[in-house]
Amino acid sequence: MKPESEIPEDVEFQLARSFLLQNSEKTEMNLYDHLTLTVMRVLETRPKNAIDAFESISSEIKRSRFKAVDAASSIFKPVYDSAPGIETSKVQIQLFNQPSQEDPPEDGLGEIPDIMDLSNLWEWAGVSFGREETFMLFLSLRKLVAEKPLKSVRLWGKIHGLHGNYIITEGELKDGASDDDGDLVNGTGESAEEAEESAAAAAEAETAEQVPVEDPTLPKAKNRVIPPLPKESRAGVNRYVYYVCSYPGAPWHRLPDVIPEKLQISRQIRKYFTGDLKQQIVSYPKFEATEAQYLRCQIARISASTVASPAGYYTFDPEDESEEEGHQPAIIINPEFEGLQNDALLQLTSWVHHVPYILPQGRITWENPYASFKKSDEDGDGDEDEEKEEGEGGADAEELLAESAEPETGPPLLSPLANDEDAAEGGPAWVARACSTLSPVKFTPVALRSTRWPGAMIVAYNDKFANIYVGDGHGDVGKGMGLSDGMLLPPVLPDIAKEFALFEKEENPDDPDNPILKEMGMIEQKDPTVEEEDAFEEAKRAKEEEAKDAAEEGEEAAEEEEED
Repeated sequence: MKPESEIPEDVEFQLARSFLLQNSEKTEMNLYDHLTLTVMRVLETRPKNAIDAFESISSEIKRSRFKAVDAASSIFKPVYDSAPGIETSKVQIQLFNQPSQEDPPEDGLGEIPDIMDLSNLWEWAGVSFGREETFMLFLSLRKLVAEKPLKSVRLWGKIHGLHGNYIITEGELKDGASDDDGDLVNGTGESAEEAEESAAAAAEAETAEQVPVEDPTLPKAKNRVIPPLPKESRAGVNRYVYYVCSYPGAPWHRLPDVIPEKLQISRQIRKYFTGDLKQQIVSYPKFEATEAQYLRCQIARISASTVASPAGYYTFDPEDESEEEGHQPAIIINPEFEGLQNDALLQLTSWVHHVPYILPQGRITWENPYASFKKSDEDGDGDEDEEKEEGEGGADAEELLAESAEPETGPPLLSPLANDEDAAEGGPAWVARACSTLSPVKFTPVALRSTRWPGAMIVAYNDKFANIYVGDGHGDVGKGMGLSDGMLLPPVLPDIAKEFALFEKEENPDDPDNPILKEMGMIEQKDPTVEEEDAFEEAKRAKEEEAKDAAEEGEEAAEEEEED
């Protein structure tokens, strides 16, 4: 019998192995790996006297782990493993750490979908991220809901870029939660450095000279600039927030909210994504924003056109009794929904859009762009009204424009996919098929592919369904929508402005009613003479004296009336 104090052989072996695996503080090497490499080199080279060559082979392996910083330098540094996946692995290994339970949120973590189960549906339809990457995505989503105040998240999809890809997650903020990331990316919040800069700028402004007061005698511009449309906050097209990362485990970056004017321009341009959120978009019409805003606009357009659910899964909220004009009715999950059979899921009439339609102005609910004209006219005082009346009816025209603006409308919520417009080539907007022809339809998932937005897909099997998008983030362009080869044709540039020119009318002997216009070109104005300047100054002083005398007479008349 072995004594009780003796350690078992397997435990002793593990202890010895762990001792040999300890890294040196100087060379970052361990004896176990060094002996393994040395023995492997001996077996590869098979020297004649292995025992005599063992030390030289060991020294050679040690030297191979170091390189000279400079060819003429005697300073050596260790050669670290520079394989492409090493840095990614170091980041992804942190996903396996258990989340901290010291300060859990009071209302718990947000809901995370079982994407390992949903990936089986995606694979039936030909979309796969790979088992390892899918599991990494699940861990990355778990980390996201632990760090951000999100009530629920959904893997929206993946958009390919020229130099990097975007993995996109859709989330809904918790009720009453502060959106610090949104304030920062939307420009309404300030970081610590920005706060210091703004404070310094404010201090400089206090010491700076005051801006001269505008001269009231100068004429004011009568044309009025149309203010930008207000964006929807936590509602409409900005109801959900979106985070992106380049690979599972990478930091999540919040995308800014949709701005209506930017979404309007995104419909007129077509730019491939680069993978850099800070990349400036150079296009015509001018987008004047970064790739992050362009990506957010494309996500909103794709979601409004392709995200759908089986008919009956959602129903209108009976408690939503708002009667405001343009109010978008709320929908909730139907608790009585029991699912549809696969035969019914193959019909486009069995699927409906549960994401609201985006109006041409870039909002879900219509906003009158000229409403500010009417409001400012009502808040203005009498003097301004008199000036506007003298401006040849400009205020009346603006008010008429505000009242005559027709609200934009679109398809109602929960409208069937069968009502969607056809694709660019004239085919159906959706193609539905069973994922397998070797088994009955009732045992096979159903896949719906969008032809207007290639890459958008819906996969369903009985009571389960999932929306996913994997593509380049652009819609289909048919041959009739641009160039003959199917490429997009951008808007034509406006005509180049001509130089200012004066025209002189001459009689037309052939047609007296239509005189001949002869361009005279630019005419330089002659400087006035000294006599003309003196006459102008005298006339100006005479007018000022007349105005002064008239004012004094008016004051005297007013005093006499008061005395009477």
